[in-house]
Amino acid sequence: MEKQGIPTVVLSTEPFISSSRAMAVAHGIPDYPFVTISHPIAATEKEVLHQWVDQIVGDVEDILLRKS
Repeated sequence: MEKQGIPTVVLSTEPFISSSRAMAVAHGIPDYPFVTISHPIAATEKEVLHQWVDQIVGDVEDILLRKS
């Protein structure tokens, strides 16, 4: 989507940070920004998930609105 000019954000939970970085490197964009969120997601109460999102929403906005 980025190649089509559509900004994207990758969200990665903590245990998958190294995999996220490796994928970025494999695709030729080693400095590709991504946002890290706590883990696990599936077994976490909705209220806690909302708190986590509140903590990262600014980072997501920053990446989506970055200037090329």
